[in-house]
Amino acid sequence: MQPLFPIDESSMADTASVSLKSLFEKPGRASFMTATAIGRIPSAMRTLSCILLVQQLTGSYGLAGVVGATLTLVAAFFSPVLARLIDTRGERGVLIWSSIIHIVGVFLLIAAAYSDLPAWSMLIGAAVIGGSAVQFGSLSRARWVHELGRGRALERAYSLESMIDEGGFVIGPMLVVPLCLQVHPTAGILAATVFTLIGSALLLRSGDPNHVIAVSSPIVNGENRHGDSIIRIRSIQLIIVALLAMGYLFGSADIVIVAFAEDYGQPNAASYIAAVFAVGSLVGAAVYGMRQWPGSTRIKIVVTYWWIGLGTIPILLAPTPLLMAAAVFVCGLAISPGLIVSNLFVEQVAPQHKLTEAFAWLGSAMATGAAVGSIVAGYLIDEIGVRAGQWSAVAGGLICGLIATLGWKVLVTEEDHHH
Repeated sequence: MQPLFPIDESSMADTASVSLKSLFEKPGRASFMTATAIGRIPSAMRTLSCILLVQQLTGSYGLAGVVGATLTLVAAFFSPVLARLIDTRGERGVLIWSSIIHIVGVFLLIAAAYSDLPAWSMLIGAAVIGGSAVQFGSLSRARWVHELGRGRALERAYSLESMIDEGGFVIGPMLVVPLCLQVHPTAGILAATVFTLIGSALLLRSGDPNHVIAVSSPIVNGENRHGDSIIRIRSIQLIIVALLAMGYLFGSADIVIVAFAEDYGQPNAASYIAAVFAVGSLVGAAVYGMRQWPGSTRIKIVVTYWWIGLGTIPILLAPTPLLMAAAVFVCGLAISPGLIVSNLFVEQVAPQHKLTEAFAWLGSAMATGAAVGSIVAGYLIDEIGVRAGQWSAVAGGLICGLIATLGWKVLVTEEDHHH
């Protein structure tokens, strides 16, 4: 039986010595990583910039929240669709057309915000923006599989991917807030659009014109790329549900952090608490990538998911903003390892010709869970109090661990059969 993915045996000769530098020894890798890193920054900018734009022009937090949620949920729904188009038709056409539609969406949103049109007209622009937002992270992860095959090098590459993701969520908000509040209400969404266009252009130029990248090829190993969606695979369904819970934790925590700091009388503390949360995840990715951890991918999923779940409990116990920062740092340490092993699992289970779609589903699950978590936690805080919001965040984390345990028999890969 032929292995599902080609493995470069020379790269496996000394797996312990795989370094970040060695990942970029082959020409072209640094260019596509640069392109996808730039393209990921807008993911942390779009929703926040739309919220700030609408709030400043209308004075309504409620309407701003609805517009932001519309963008997030539509993006979560359409990103697997765009990824599947990339798997079936290639990157070039999808990136070009999505960029054009993206610009149209931004224009519609700004025009609606500055006109006397009904408030709901802004939802159209937000929906177009979200529906045309390509997940650059899913493109990058799929390319690494074809570049490296399975092994320690791929695990190190996914650690790097998580570090870049978290870096984007540190940089993005730091750019958006001053741009929207000090430069112009539209500056944030326009900057996000510029990053998107630059990332798309660089990615289109990053490939060797004389070499067809497997991700963009319509036929792989004689298989046509058209077929059932990746969502039909049971184990991937389970990972998606777990990441919905993880996203719910994120969405709840974001609202809880703001409400907790305000309730304590230090509203400005919310910014550093949120930054510490992202830094914790960044450190987690770096530490995870420094060594090869024992155990199968299935075991790593259970361990990291439960670490995320149990790591939320200090959020409930923290009495001061300083201790809350420490609590979210501890929880954040497990986030990136949890996402890394989730991606490793999907890479081992999904058909090679549908990897971009598979990775996009994970991102969509996180985004959907975050949108729901922020809505539910916000309602609970308004109606009951900050404590209820904290419980909401803890519930999301614990459900994530519980799903991994209940799905133990479903989370089976080839490496489990070999043991």
